[in-house]
Amino acid sequence: MTSATTPISATTPILELRRLTRSYGSLTAVDQVDLSVVPGERHALIGPNGAGKSTLFATVAGTLRASAGRVVFSGQDVTDLPESERVRRGMVRTYQHASLFLDCSVLDNVALAVQRAHRVAYRFDRPARRFRATQAAARRHLDTVGLAGRQYDKAVALSHGERRQLEVAMVLAAGPELVMFDEPTAGMSAAETERFVALVQRLPQTLTILIVEHDLDVVFRLADRVTVLHLGRVLASGTPPRIRADEAVRRAYLGSAKTEDLFIDAGEPQ
Repeated sequence: MTSATTPISATTPILELRRLTRSYGSLTAVDQVDLSVVPGERHALIGPNGAGKSTLFATVAGTLRASAGRVVFSGQDVTDLPESERVRRGMVRTYQHASLFLDCSVLDNVALAVQRAHRVAYRFDRPARRFRATQAAARRHLDTVGLAGRQYDKAVALSHGERRQLEVAMVLAAGPELVMFDEPTAGMSAAETERFVALVQRLPQTLTILIVEHDLDVVFRLADRVTVLHLGRVLASGTPPRIRADEAVRRAYLGSAKTEDLFIDAGEPQ
């Protein structure tokens, strides 16, 4: 394992799962999964219902505790660390339902995230420049996600897709190395999904992304590499063209609506 003083090279995985397992009594939801994600990669995790995607995602993030195996992040074993410590180390996740302060302004939501990242709180005895710096940083993140024009609106006034954009701004405020998106386009309209895809495509290439997503069109447009789970195990892993052509993956998805369309047309120009 890489030591704390050894720099991580561009080809060294930023995230490694080594025989990661999560069981609930006699039920094994995630079964000895090996997976690696290199810095800057857009890596998607897909699979039919019940494949173990959400459980694996939560175990990697630290929301759930691993039953066996290891989670290695930036060369360090974080298997036994809580989610909060993984966030401090640069591993930040989103949830299927955005967690926002709905009665606060869009700007204040991001400003609070900036505060949390820098472990400071507003106090009357602190210099005003510190407040201005926080607000400036928050505005930069809002501009990145396309919400600069909504900064003074309350979060409750945002559409579902805009709330997702706001959530991304709050994630960016944490200064992450790895962002884990959990079903980010669920419930979005086609137009909102298109905006979200464009947003992710604009994110810096230095930012590594792991995404669990049900919309295979989104997956095949965004991902450099795709890992398919089936019954808690890795069924296949590779580039989007390879995954689309994999017969075992097609069989795993049999019974899904428009399965053939998902694998033939996803990612192709309309």
